[in-house]
Amino acid sequence: MSLKHIFLASAASVVIFSQTAVADTWQLDSNSSVLNFVSVKNDHVDETHRFTDIQGKWVDGEITIEIPVTSLDTQIPIRNERMLKHLFNAEDYSIVSATANLEEKLLTDMPVGDSLPLMVDITVFIAGKSETIQSALQVTRLATDRFLATTTQPINIDAKAFGLVAGIDQLREIAGLQRIDYNVPVTFSVQFTR
Repeated sequence: MSLKHIFLASAASVVIFSQTAVADTWQLDSNSSVLNFVSVKNDHVDETHRFTDIQGKWVDGEITIEIPVTSLDTQIPIRNERMLKHLFNAEDYSIVSATANLEEKLLTDMPVGDSLPLMVDITVFIAGKSETIQSALQVTRLATDRFLATTTQPINIDAKAFGLVAGIDQLREIAGLQRIDYNVPVTFSVQFTR
């Protein structure tokens, strides 16, 4: 075999491998995805907040989602600043992340238009602490190259487990509130495409 043939065969192998790698990577569509969380103050006043930037991918059965904390949107700029400083410790921890394992074949075998309820263990990382939380989701195949995953029940983030109590107490004192709940319900709707 000539050097030219070896080079062409090697180049073809690289192209095929690259195409396979790209095909097996699902990217989170940030324009079609949303994550909200609710804070409850004085026992009966609830407010919904969100993050405007969600990034993620699904490769070889592992889903990774990263959220820059500076994309926090509470509708009140000064509250954004206070939460970033006292709750999320944004100077030291710029990202909130979550990981989960989900076998790709489970979903790629699903016909377009079908949905599947799942219980998934999601490991959440917030401000230096991580916890694994069992979460109820529904996954829908929207197209051959697009999936939707939504929470069917809120995921409850326990502030005590994540070491966030001191930050919540600081926010409560600054705002002059009697109470801010330590249990924070989170919901999301995310789409992956390839």
